[in-house]
Amino acid sequence: MDYHEMVDLLKERFPEAIQGYKVFREELTIDVDYKSLIPVCTFLRDEEPFKMDVLTDLAGLDFGKEASPRFGVSYLLTSTDNVFRVRVKIYFDEGTEIESVSNIWKSAEWPEREAWEMFGINFVNHPDLRKLLLPDEFDGYPLRKDFPTKGFHFEEPFRA
Repeated sequence: MDYHEMVDLLKERFPEAIQGYKVFREELTIDVDYKSLIPVCTFLRDEEPFKMDVLTDLAGLDFGKEASPRFGVSYLLTSTDNVFRVRVKIYFDEGTEIESVSNIWKSAEWPEREAWEMFGINFVNHPDLRKLLLPDEFDGYPLRKDFPTKGFHFEEPFRA
């Protein structure tokens, strides 16, 4: 089954969820409505021809204050049985709560924490959403495009 047939299968199963797709350098990227993320990801994990048993990585995206939607998350999935990868992308505005995929892939826990900490993307139903890289006292989201490039000016040096 080729990538176009796979997307047709997804569109048949989730007609409102699949917003677009592209194949580039023999990798499939699927744009999914964020509200349908959990059922689509569960299907991708459990069903042939996908069997995406590993979440290799996820990354937060910030397109800037002027963009609408401003934020996104890119999930890189791998099928060890079928030996291929699929990228799933969702897009949403600031303040939107995104369902955690850590119940589907345990490996999502730390990358979701990083995206929450660095971009302010709120993952609901995450088992342990707390800071991973920055001190608890740090206020702000350093990977957002509107974060000051020279950091904050502090009266005295910042200490954790």
